[in-house]
Amino acid sequence: MAEPKIPQDMQEVKDQVILMNARGFEVSEDDVIREALKAGFQAIVNDRMDGNYDTVRWDDEFKGLQIVGIDDSLEGEIQPTDDEPSFIEQFKEDANKVWFKLDNAAASIIGR
Repeated sequence: MAEPKIPQDMQEVKDQVILMNARGFEVSEDDVIREALKAGFQAIVNDRMDGNYDTVRWDDEFKGLQIVGIDDSLEGEIQPTDDEPSFIEQFKEDANKVWFKLDNAAASIIGR
């Protein structure tokens, strides 16, 4: 089975919310964005690592995205700066900017 497509922008998020709600899954735009950012950051990390070695997860407050090693050690983390809104709010305003930020974070954390 093919992996579900990761929404890249707000139109794709809105489409996925409509589709999932029609299938009986109650989800909000924030739910879809939260999962898209996690899955998208995971895909970026996997691409930079040439495989699936580390796992991406949200921190306990859903503020920062963490890269965790096989032994559950924290390899690195990206969080919005104090003067920035959450990644979810940033995605709503400019999804491409968030993807670029996540790609840069993965590069600096992984080193490639």
